[in-house]
Amino acid sequence: MRLGVYQDLLQIPRVGVLFVAAFFSRIPMMALPLVFTLYVVEGLDRSYAEAGLIAACETIGAAIGSPWRGRLIDRFGVRRALIPSLVAVLLLYPLVPFVDFWGLVPVAFLAGVFLIPVQTIARLALGVLVPVEQLRTAFAADTVAGEAAFIIGPAIGGVLVVQASPMVALLLVGACTVLAGLIFFSLNPPTRSDAARTASGVDDDEARRAWMSPTIGYLFALSAGTMFALMATDLGIIAALRETEAIAMVGIVYFSWGAASLLGGLLYGAQNRSIRPTYLLLAMGLLTIPMALADSVLVLAITSIPAGLLCAPSLAAATEWITHLVDEHHRGVAMGWQGTAFTIGGASAAPLIGWCIDHFGAAGGFVLGGGIAVAIALTALIGQRFGSSEVVRTLN
Repeated sequence: MRLGVYQDLLQIPRVGVLFVAAFFSRIPMMALPLVFTLYVVEGLDRSYAEAGLIAACETIGAAIGSPWRGRLIDRFGVRRALIPSLVAVLLLYPLVPFVDFWGLVPVAFLAGVFLIPVQTIARLALGVLVPVEQLRTAFAADTVAGEAAFIIGPAIGGVLVVQASPMVALLLVGACTVLAGLIFFSLNPPTRSDAARTASGVDDDEARRAWMSPTIGYLFALSAGTMFALMATDLGIIAALRETEAIAMVGIVYFSWGAASLLGGLLYGAQNRSIRPTYLLLAMGLLTIPMALADSVLVLAITSIPAGLLCAPSLAAATEWITHLVDEHHRGVAMGWQGTAFTIGGASAAPLIGWCIDHFGAAGGFVLGGGIAVAIALTALIGQRFGSSEVVRTLN
């Protein structure tokens, strides 16, 4: 393990600029759910349940739109694929002040469908710009940057709501989303190598079907399973602190969990070989369950560290394997479907774990989320045993 690999990575032409652009472009997208929620609750004077409906519409739209946007990138490249998103965002956000709650439903849905595909573009470009032996480092660094944006985005969104208003915050998020699209439109990072662009016969029907395989399906399932473990920790921490009447200490526990995830991502990227996403999710699920035993803020913060160390590696490893296993001509749509898997996993996990917390307390949330992650990992592991060993040879 050598942390100097990150310095080597940044010396590759265009990679450093790509990381910076992806980081800042993710911030408004991470702020959007919180700002949408506060706009509905405070700006429209509606309930949190109705805000949840708007969030669900945006989530469903993103799940539907992600593979479609990936396919556009595969077929037309970054610039032409971004045009529908840029036009949609320019039209949708200015409509917000003129629609009521029910008018906001289709606006939120379409905002999700046409969300700027920052993650897909960044990871496709890394797959082209970065040599194969450095992809693990690249995807780990991108995951760490994404988690940092996940922490910063909602915080900035909350400040905008407080300092200005929910309406102003939402319009500013929309403007920054347009800016993010324009940044990538200007950069126009490559999503195919020169060899792939000049290859012939790659767009026939047989090739379109060939990229999907049981192994890829398991990777999508593992991506969804990761969200169950993450959501269990996210909701479980809040519930556990409320049970011990220490909700004011939430920042300490979240810092412990988040810092562990960032450290885990950096350490994973410095490894000399890949680790199966199946093993990572299995360990992450198993290490999430003991958080149910926490009976104080200190114990909760400490028990969040082992599971946190595996968050970023689990997210990065699945993307790394998909990049290795899917042909360049179909990698965009594969990344899009992985995004849909993340979205579906998170959308499914939230109500299930929330129900379990309501009925069995925070401990039930940790056990359910961790248990589902373990079950998905074991299912994938058993299924992969009947597959080809070529996958292991390719990545190791």
